[in-house]
Amino acid sequence: MPEAVLKDTKISLVFDNGVDANGKQLYKTKTFNNVALRTTPEGIQQFAQAIASLQQKGLLRVERNDSSDVLN
Repeated sequence: MPEAVLKDTKISLVFDNGVDANGKQLYKTKTFNNVALRTTPEGIQQFAQAIASLQQKGLLRVERNDSSDVLN
């Protein structure tokens, strides 16, 4: 049976970057690589809040991006 093995985790912080001339929301994304695979959602949230407090733009959302190898 195939098995998925987590190999990499990244965290992306998506910030409010205003609106364009047509009123469409603009975003600014900052991505952090090499996140520990065992990092909990609470740890990610704490990290995101700490980084967001240093930014001028408002934090809209936090994304966790996992990559896995599928093995036979």
